[in-house]
Amino acid sequence: MKYYFTLAILVLTISFSFAQLNNKVVNHEIMVQLSNSDQLSKLLENHNLEVKDILSERFKIYLLQIKDKGKSNSEVISSLRSIHYIHNVQSNHIVELRNTQQKIPNDSLFADQWALLNTGQGSGYAGADISATLAWDITTGGVTAHGDTIVVAVVDDGCDIEQNDLNLWRNYNEIPNNGIDDDDNGYVDDYNGWNVYNNSGDIPSTNHGTHVSGIIGAIGNNDRGISGSNWDVKILPIAGESSTESIVVKALSYVYEVREKYDQTNGIEGAFIVAQNNSFGVDKGQPNQYPIWEAMYDSLGSIGILSIGATANRSWDIDSLGDIPTAFETPFMISVTNTTNRDFKNNSAAWGKTTIDLGAPGTIIWSLGLNNTYRMSSGTSMATPFVSGAIALLLSAADSAFINNYKNNPAQVALMLKEFILNGVDILPDLDSITVSGGRLNLFKSLNLMLGNAAIDVNPQLISEELPLDYTLTKSIFITNLGSDTINYEISIDNNPGWIYLSDDDGQLMGNETDTIMVELSTMNIDSTGVYSCIISISGQNIDTSYTSVIMNAFDDSGIPGGNTNKVNVYPNPFGDVVRFDCKIRGQGEYLINIYDILGNEVYKHQEINRNSSITHIWHCDAVKSGIYYYEISFNDVNIYSGKLFKN
Repeated sequence: MKYYFTLAILVLTISFSFAQLNNKVVNHEIMVQLSNSDQLSKLLENHNLEVKDILSERFKIYLLQIKDKGKSNSEVISSLRSIHYIHNVQSNHIVELRNTQQKIPNDSLFADQWALLNTGQGSGYAGADISATLAWDITTGGVTAHGDTIVVAVVDDGCDIEQNDLNLWRNYNEIPNNGIDDDDNGYVDDYNGWNVYNNSGDIPSTNHGTHVSGIIGAIGNNDRGISGSNWDVKILPIAGESSTESIVVKALSYVYEVREKYDQTNGIEGAFIVAQNNSFGVDKGQPNQYPIWEAMYDSLGSIGILSIGATANRSWDIDSLGDIPTAFETPFMISVTNTTNRDFKNNSAAWGKTTIDLGAPGTIIWSLGLNNTYRMSSGTSMATPFVSGAIALLLSAADSAFINNYKNNPAQVALMLKEFILNGVDILPDLDSITVSGGRLNLFKSLNLMLGNAAIDVNPQLISEELPLDYTLTKSIFITNLGSDTINYEISIDNNPGWIYLSDDDGQLMGNETDTIMVELSTMNIDSTGVYSCIISISGQNIDTSYTSVIMNAFDDSGIPGGNTNKVNVYPNPFGDVVRFDCKIRGQGEYLINIYDILGNEVYKHQEINRNSSITHIWHCDAVKSGIYYYEISFNDVNIYSGKLFKN
């Protein structure tokens, strides 16, 4: 759903001046992601650049300095975009800590934590909470059914690692402060986490990061201070938020590598990170200027890590004005706004019907302070960790089969966890028309969705496309069984129009399983241009009927200069054993298809001379692993199309 409206955001913001759009840019600094790091020297020499920092060797991401101070970032970026070995290129940006301006004296005790149990204290409304006490009757967090110690990474300004009321992760494969990378993970002395600012294991002791961490994982039921949303989850602190975007990218790369190490060593090294919290961002940032940051969220999602992002502490519409990271279209992020103890959106918090997923308590929130103290704070920074903690709590309650599925299909199951969170909200009048879910986090409901009754999720709920006459386009609908029982479903289209075709009209889903239905839109047999619409219904016994609306705008491009030029259709997506590339390219020449994995490694290449008006090529990809892939199509050395593919 976010995909379609992200396009609208870009249209709405065209009228802003370039100065307004680029006011967070670091002058003469750009970030590039290469498909082949061997080309780095050539790039530096040919374009008068120098390496300022290696942000991620694994993902081949570099921070480069523009040596010619007479050239702007945009000039250099424009000259680099068409180079075939550059996967992503963008400016570096200033990133700001999302601190609230309000400062309130501290106090303690669970009775003051209205977000977890609201009895009407502090002039609040009873029940305006996340139903934590009911959820804790099911699980209090900590470990999975397989015995994995669950970890949430907190990328922030630091954390008080001496806090006695906080469950902190330790890297016991590293000997602290000996100046040696004992576990050979590329990070020296990362015993307590990582400080990206100075590339060390020394974690700054800061209020903001400590407060955020306590909301997720302050030790519960220990007769001291306050309780986190998880009583026993581990917190991995990473100092790497406000400063520049390159710092954020390095921090996210560390999160990826620590979880990857855990998976590769079967839990002997690394950490079982399931969510990472980002209570920072860029006000009015435009997603098209931050492709590397968003791609890092995709990479984290591919190994099962959901990214939870705080939206702006401003009373404005993110759909219209943009935001980083909460206007990103990546499915692996959950964007959060701030609600009060009366279940209203905080007046100082942003919203967005297509960009902001849900609300969570973020106003006058008790948590940890420095030196074993407790303090209150407010803002979207405080709302976001409740959702990060919810992801960890859900996985602690999942049975062995679910955890098995998560480990074998991490990206797919991570998206299911996101759906449990969004489908389990309490619908609030104040959020219903201004957020994706329309509600506020409810831990108890989300847990029950994962554990229990038959329910399906259908995504997307809207397909809207513009097609020229005599053209065919294939889209996908994903149907997920949110419960544990097997369900049978049927698919129907009202009035059975002749311009839309489905790959299946019924199916069976085991618990936590997803089916992909291919939807073909065609203007081959219609009589005239115009807008065509229909509704696809998915129904079954003992499940609520779900709907996907389809809108097709058929137009005649025969009189348009350049019509029928560079039309590309890549499907199916997600894919199984084959991917089909249908290209209509005007003129003769050479075209090239490159496909890369999330690390930027080339996994497939096809080169062909085009002598006709259309080309069809099939990639047989049964041997590639499940996950996210990027494709680029170039014609006569000019990049004409690119995108993401997901293999089930």
